[in-house]
Amino acid sequence: MQELAKDLPNLVMSSKAASTTAKYVRAFNRWKRWASQFPEVQAFPASPLYISLYLNELKKELGSKSSIEAAVYGLNWAHEMAGLDSPTSHPLVHAALEGARRQLGKPTVKKEPVTPEMLRSLVEKFGGRNASLTDLRGLAICVLGYAGFLRYDEIAGLRFSDVKILEEHLDLFIASSKTDKLSNGDSVLIAQTGNSTCPVGIIQRYINATKEPSLSNNYLFRPINAKKQALREGKLSYTRIREVVIGMFKGVVTDVSVFGVHSLRSGGATAAANAGVPDRHFKRHGRWKSETAKDGYVKDH
Repeated sequence: MQELAKDLPNLVMSSKAASTTAKYVRAFNRWKRWASQFPEVQAFPASPLYISLYLNELKKELGSKSSIEAAVYGLNWAHEMAGLDSPTSHPLVHAALEGARRQLGKPTVKKEPVTPEMLRSLVEKFGGRNASLTDLRGLAICVLGYAGFLRYDEIAGLRFSDVKILEEHLDLFIASSKTDKLSNGDSVLIAQTGNSTCPVGIIQRYINATKEPSLSNNYLFRPINAKKQALREGKLSYTRIREVVIGMFKGVVTDVSVFGVHSLRSGGATAAANAGVPDRHFKRHGRWKSETAKDGYVKDH
């Protein structure tokens, strides 16, 4: 029984995605630090009144709706993990949260989707015969993100062994993703087009330039030693992949500030939707769980 009890926290903490749990833990720890300043405030179990006061301070100090929502979700999670009724369900906390949302509410500004014309411009600029490994990596990230409707974590998590280049298409194995709660993995098939922006051709050029074994378990996209033009160890962070994508589109688009990593996924989704791809295929390819989430990525023609 003691051995089972020791392992129970790991089992319970695995009930949500690691990134989600980490977010809740950070939010709850922030609440504990705030509560420790006041002798009368008990951090756990928490009082709805003091939670409401805390949300008001976050609103004034940070002015961020997402920070306030994270605080509520973190407190709710901590009490549920302990088997306690959550104080965040109290009407006072609910009203404070909704009031903060209204006062801090701003229109959602989504990144612009990438278009096929932009990809062609990238290939013309960076995909010449003498393209460097750095250029090919940037192109591969852009065309795969676009054609596969890939999220950042899916791009960063790809390994050489996850890529199978077949006669007429590319088979990407996505080991884990945001909507894959059971970590069963998923395959994304990308057709060979034969044109200059063909993802199959570009990824093949990139893999050849890396000189990495095709069955290698190393990450597909890694930092590059600029002098040697060779891959280094490690995994690309979100910030670095964003820098790579933005760097590729500088000089290709008028205002690069309205583009980001999500522009790749949104661009592929927009092109597919406006080309009349059936909804079932479209949703399956993008690994969306709901119609609302899927439609949010499409900018209608």
